[in-house]
Amino acid sequence: MKVNINDIVLTLCLLSFGPACGESGPPPFTAGQMQVRVGEAPAEVAAEVLNHGQKLFNRNCASCHGYDGGGAGPAARNLDPKPRDFRAAHFLYASAGEGELPADRELKATIRNGVTTRGMPAWAGLRDPDLDALVSYIKTFSARWQSNPAAAAPAQQTSQTLPSP
Repeated sequence: MKVNINDIVLTLCLLSFGPACGESGPPPFTAGQMQVRVGEAPAEVAAEVLNHGQKLFNRNCASCHGYDGGGAGPAARNLDPKPRDFRAAHFLYASAGEGELPADRELKATIRNGVTTRGMPAWAGLRDPDLDALVSYIKTFSARWQSNPAAAAPAQQTSQTLPSP
């Protein structure tokens, strides 16, 4: 059998880009989730929205923030300061004050505009529904975003736990 070097290169490229294309990470959501919205009533987010946000996160954010949202993705080792740990849900840009959760509009603005002084690129090309899905997915990493954290934490850990590599 004759082996074509182009076929080998193409195969290796496809394998290396698999994780960046949303093929890795936690399993998909099978149910919606009630989430806190700062300054608004909690809202139910559908599983389809969370799954869309997960795909966007895996494609655009996991290389720095990690598939588990802990801020230790493969590209994080080159960044100082390190990327945000979404599991802790401590943000710098909360209008409510240090240590408080930011409003969805603040998270969307940070994603859209980036924080170039901290190594985060701007994702200005994302549509509003994509930004909404991405913000909703980021909220799944911390029980602080759940309207009933005690009830949400065990289910989240079950559906979001990654096997060891």
